[in-house]
Amino acid sequence: MSEVKKAKPTIEEIATSLLYGDKLENFLDFNRFLKNNKVSKSATAPTAWAVRYKGKMIGSFRAFNDSWMLSYFKNEELFSKIDEYVTGELKEFVLANINTAPGCKNCGGAENKVILRQMFDRVCRCHLVLLWNPEGKALEYAKELVLVNKSIVDDIL
Repeated sequence: MSEVKKAKPTIEEIATSLLYGDKLENFLDFNRFLKNNKVSKSATAPTAWAVRYKGKMIGSFRAFNDSWMLSYFKNEELFSKIDEYVTGELKEFVLANINTAPGCKNCGGAENKVILRQMFDRVCRCHLVLLWNPEGKALEYAKELVLVNKSIVDDIL
């Protein structure tokens, strides 16, 4: 007898099993935005995905326990160009969402870092900008950061 392979669950199916209400709607809205803006998503864990554009990692997102998170600027090459692309309200948003922590299990520690001409202590090297359950204006800024990263990639390639 041949064994029938099960199809991997889609991002939408996974999200529907983990998120509810507005969190689910915002997650799905962000996922559609990524698809419409031609960035690729690849699973890095059962409920986590890397976001890539032209082979460069521009962010990641994951869903779990009725929460979801987004992170940006793990790629040092892209991060080094941030001053040229992030201004005004988006700059203030980025500065307000710098992930300062003693480190995480992935990066093994944190470092002091100058970001947009401001010094931050203990910045996580994996998730420099970290957003939890973005909604409203925060979700719009999250989308804008995807477009910023795409612009940086286009300019460096």
